Amino acid sequence: MDRSDKAFVLLVVLGVAAAVFLGIGRARIENANRMVEIVIDGDDARLVATSAGKTLPELLVGLRQAGAGALAVRELTVGDLVAQGRIMAMALGDETSLITPEGSLAAHLAPRLALRLPKAEITLGAPPPVISLRIPPGQASELPVLLPVEEVAAAEAAGLRVVARLRNFPGATVPAVEAAVEEAASAGARLVIFDKEEILGYDGLISVTADAMRERDLLFGRVEMAGQRGDGNLAHRLFDRTVRVHSISESDMLTMVPSVAVPRYTRAAEERNIRVAYVRLITRALPDPEGYNTDYVRAIAQSLRARGFELGEATPFSAPTGWPPRWPRAAAAVAVLAGAMLLLRRLIPLGSIWAWGIALLSLALGAGMAAFRPQLVATCGGLLAALVFPTLATVWAVQGIRGPHRRGGVPWLLRAAVWRLVGACAISLAGAALVVGLYSRVGHMSGLAPFTGVKLSFVGPLAIVLAAVVADVSGKIESLPLWWIRTRTRLQQFLSQPVNVLLLAVVFAAIAGLAFTLTRTGNQPVLSPSAFEVKMRQVLESTLVVRPRTKEFLLGHPALMLAVLLGLRNRRAWLPLVATAGAIGQVSLLNTFCHFHTPLYVSLLRSLNGLWLGAAVGALVVLALAVSERYWTRSP
Repeated sequence: MDRSDKAFVLLVVLGVAAAVFLGIGRARIENANRMVEIVIDGDDARLVATSAGKTLPELLVGLRQAGAGALAVRELTVGDLVAQGRIMAMALGDETSLITPEGSLAAHLAPRLALRLPKAEITLGAPPPVISLRIPPGQASELPVLLPVEEVAAAEAAGLRVVARLRNFPGATVPAVEAAVEEAASAGARLVIFDKEEILGYDGLISVTADAMRERDLLFGRVEMAGQRGDGNLAHRLFDRTVRVHSISESDMLTMVPSVAVPRYTRAAEERNIRVAYVRLITRALPDPEGYNTDYVRAIAQSLRARGFELGEATPFSAPTGWPPRWPRAAAAVAVLAGAMLLLRRLIPLGSIWAWGIALLSLALGAGMAAFRPQLVATCGGLLAALVFPTLATVWAVQGIRGPHRRGGVPWLLRAAVWRLVGACAISLAGAALVVGLYSRVGHMSGLAPFTGVKLSFVGPLAIVLAAVVADVSGKIESLPLWWIRTRTRLQQFLSQPVNVLLLAVVFAAIAGLAFTLTRTGNQPVLSPSAFEVKMRQVLESTLVVRPRTKEFLLGHPALMLAVLLGLRNRRAWLPLVATAGAIGQVSLLNTFCHFHTPLYVSLLRSLNGLWLGAAVGALVVLALAVSERYWTRSP
């Protein structure tokens, strides 16, 4: 390591220190935002009340005493009112007539229909009250018209807040969207959680929805992993008025039991900064539906309180004025560039002049980005850190095992493997700290602005590590022509070696494993975990409080320790594949901190659990292979 590398290391250390300062501030903000609201689904509450022979206000009083804070009231459509028998729809050509014996309902319904269908011809006749709409019957059936007054009154009588569940509909116009939002505000709602698969106004009027909600001081409840069309757009527009919601789907509730549901809500609040627990009640046949569901809600409330949460009205994340300060984020950005130069010099033996020239040019480009497109600093800097530091960690671990000490005993092998693993994880954690520092705005903590480039940050380090190990780059200072000749020769030797069936099988298995891992990467993975993996996760969570990531303690960390063993024994035939598998653990470790909606202490504890457990598994692997080494045949 020459003076330039030492200077780059110093810049990384200073940047990590600044990022730790930002991380402490983030942890304090997370600790100050611990309010969770339990919201009861209104349709379920009405069904349970009927099953229990109670009025809706009577049931809601018990649920409020158990810990519920609000009732979600769903916007009724014309079809809902027909199904309830409150109106009768008759069609004549392209005209629909709505007949109701309730004069008050007709008087309530007609002006709301006029607001939602400002271009349609609507007439109100009597007696009996008849509302004539010049629209086809099918379109009228899906038209949302009002929030049920009875449920709103029942919530108020029970001391519960009202959460409005609005829905989108075909042919929505600007007046219609504004009227729906006004309906929610008039009902006393502060929070809106949209119904069905779309956000109100999707996709051409979401800006109108956002403006109307902001004007009426309404919050947007974004349901995690629901995939409602337009929710990301609305959250971006209402970034300071959005709260994260966790809910269990209706299909899952068909077999759900409280012993599974209660920990799920608690984990959502604790590990993903969920601030609204949207509770669907259990509506299956029960001997005491009221008591069973009251106990269910009480168990959720008690579990949340036991983990340090307060129950009350959900509010968006807030931070002190001026947060985050600029200077530590700038120091973190400079540290990322310094880390990139350290990696580059380990791959290509650049001289000090070239290294500093590239570093200063990159710094100038970064300064221009900060001046003209400051929002890209976190995006580009975070992605670069996610690419650089796991790669640097793995390359350092593999290059560091080159040397004459290849015949040490088993204890020495174990110490070397554990030390290399810990050192690599320290480098990856430094990169994770820089990512945390760059993404320290409140919008990132609340999950509104996720990390950009998850797939690239996963594949990129693996590809670089594989190329570096195959080319057998040493990381030592040498002339560029000599480096190029040696690297090219090593690559040619690797590509010209004969391919056998075993190698093909391993390569195809590795590609399949990588593809499978990619489908499980990100906030919304393509493939869900199997039943066995879910059970294993539950065991780990109950034992370790925060479960480690499987690809760290069962794959990445043991593979990196195995790579150290292979390098120390100078067995390099399988080293590229094993080292690349080891890089998965480092990538996963840093990626853990890219889930910004997860509290920082949870990510740190998850990584530490993965490290010690992965070291234990890796020690068993190293011990088993070292003891059985006499059965190996020497690889070329």
